[in-house]
Amino acid sequence: MTHADPALPQAAQLPTPHQRPRHGQLLGNLASRQQHNLGASLAMLPALAHTNTWLSLAQLQAASLQKLIAQQDSWLAQWQGWLHTACQLGQANTVSKLLEQEMNLALRAVQIIGQQAVDLASLQENLEINYGYWASLQTAGSSAPD
Repeated sequence: MTHADPALPQAAQLPTPHQRPRHGQLLGNLASRQQHNLGASLAMLPALAHTNTWLSLAQLQAASLQKLIAQQDSWLAQWQGWLHTACQLGQANTVSKLLEQEMNLALRAVQIIGQQAVDLASLQENLEINYGYWASLQTAGSSAPD
């Protein structure tokens, strides 16, 4: 079957080749970034003799930790809001309202979990990019004295 069935709703039709997810390309980018970071790390070995390298690495790690803590604070606030809503489920006066509230609560939990996964993936990508840039700077400046 080369054409979508006109009887199917638009959302049920298969995506065209240019609309399909680019999983392979995204995974290739990830592998390329990791390979670059490995090379940068190996090239940076002479710079490890300098105190400034270790100080700037500590700063990079501290900034990463601050970002993770901010994400966790946001997640905690979202889960507290979810729990507050969950505690109010018994206030429905009909079965249909109770079911609606329960479904909304379940969907909100899925949304929070999904956002947490996206946030963590984004943080990982940012860390990989920042580390690669940092390592490149250290390699370029490895000949500089302390």
